[in-house]
Amino acid sequence: MGEEYDAQERRAPDRRAADLARALPRQIARARSNAPAFAASLAQVDPDTVTDRAALARLPVLRKADMVAAQEQAPPLGGLSTRPVTDFRH
Repeated sequence: MGEEYDAQERRAPDRRAADLARALPRQIARARSNAPAFAASLAQVDPDTVTDRAALARLPVLRKADMVAAQEQAPPLGGLSTRPVTDFRH
């Protein structure tokens, strides 16, 4: 493969799936702890149980219309970000 791919992109599919399964609980816990909108939508989810695609598929879906409504109620990002807007470079 070309040099444009880093080591993570060249992982075997099984390794990639295992790495993602390990990271999912931390990401869900972080979203629940730091993003108010996700705290509400993921309140009934135990992050430690989301370790595979089947569990990921059972998570609530954030629809575009819901995102727009959240942004109207809590501008500018609707409580969907884990950090304030001032922390973004662009």
